[in-house]
Parts: sequence; C-alpha cells; structure tokens
Amino acid sequence: MKRIISLVMALIILGTVSFGMTGKEVMQKSKDRDTGTIEMWGSTYDKEKDLSKSIMVFKAPAAVKNTRFLQIENDGRDNDKWIYLPALGRVRRISSSEGSSSFMGSDFTYDDMETRELEEDTHKLLREEKLGKYDCYVIESISKDIDDSQYSKRISWVSKDSFIPVKGELYSKKTGKVQKVMIIKQNIKKVQDIWTVFETVMEDKESGHKTKLYVKRSKKGAPYIEYNKKINASRFTQRYLKTGR
Repeated sequence: MKRIISLVMALIILGTVSFGMTGKEVMQKSKDRDTGTIEMWGSTYDKEKDLSKSIMVFKAPAAVKNTRFLQIENDGRDNDKWIYLPALGRVRRISSSEGSSSFMGSDFTYDDMETRELEEDTHKLLREEKLGKYDCYVIESISKDIDDSQYSKRISWVSKDSFIPVKGELYSKKTGKVQKVMIIKQNIKKVQDIWTVFETVMEDKESGHKTKLYVKRSKKGAPYIEYNKKINASRFTQRYLKTGR
C-alpha cells in the first residue's frame, strides 16, 4: 500500500530578541511574530524505490496565502521542485542551484526540505549516547561530492527506538563550524502505528534566527494528521499547483 499522508502544519519564524526591550515589548513581538499555516499532502508513488510526491499549500498569513510548493522525488537525478506564487500568477521551477536558498523566508532551505539519498554520502558511526530521553546513534555524514551538498558535513542523533533523527548539526563549508542546528521536540509518538514528528526547530547559529515547524492540533488536542488516505493523483501536478484544483 502506498503511504499517503495529509497534515496541517504551522510555520513560525522566530527572530532574535534585544535585552534592551521591556517585558511588554517582548510579549508584543511574540504576539505579532510571523506565523503561517500550511496544508501538506504526500504520497509514495514508487514503493520499491521509495519515491514520493508532496505538495504544500500556504493558508496564512495573507501575504503568502495560496502559495503552493510541489516536490517530486526522482531516482538517480535531482528532485523536481516547483513553486506557485500568487503575486506572479505563474509556476516557477526551482533549479538545483537554488537548493541552498531560504524556503519561504525561513531558516530551512529548499534542500533542507528533502531527504538525501543514502548513496550520496559516506556515513560513520561516531558513538552512542543519550540525548534527553532518547538513546541515540550519533552518525557523521559527508557528501561524496562536496559540490552536491550545501554543508561540509552533517552529524545526526538518531533515536534507537524510532530511527528518527532527533537532532542534526549542519556544518558550514566556509568556516567548518556548526552553521545550523535542527532539533526535534521529544514528543515523538505513533499515529496509526507510524512514528510521527510533531515539532521541529531549525536554528541558524550564525544569525541567531530560528524557525519552528509543528503539526497543529484540534481544540481536543488531536493532531491534524492522517495516514493511508486516498488522495487524487491530480493534486501532485503543475496544474493543481497553479489552480489549486
């Protein structure tokens, strides 16, 4: 069975805070911070090769409403990515050279939004250690082709229970230091028997800027996420990307 997923997420872009601010000013900035609501659908269209398609639809704020992003994984070549910007009224392909560009003004890049193929990197088990409540394998991953990666290396803390990376350090090519840190909130649970991440924070260590991506919940606390639901294949097309139908 194809694994199909639909969910509603929120994207919060968190800036740095000056200690010269008053408590009220800090809380006002928290209230006025940039937030966005995203609906996302994904489908595994080739189970044997583990290839999937996904589309994101921005619902809020008004400045990005109806922006849509489509990504299709390919075997042996770069993934296809397109974005529809309502202000331009057209679909634009995202080239591989734009992979290190910011995704919708966040601290995630286009490349951060996709999964790298295992064969693209060499992987080394550095050690085993506990991170919070998770027992983890710590893995160093270095691209076999340095020009094919925006980072010099990645170090991942992979949970022994779920095999989900609960922390990632992304190292700069320029400085060799940690450029960004990705943290998964330690509330990973199974939904329909599938391990599910509910909150991810990406922090840019060079700017001090953060972006939080999390699954929204209903008033009763249930997450807006479902697996193994039928989704019309036309949703993963450039036509849907442009028209929304």
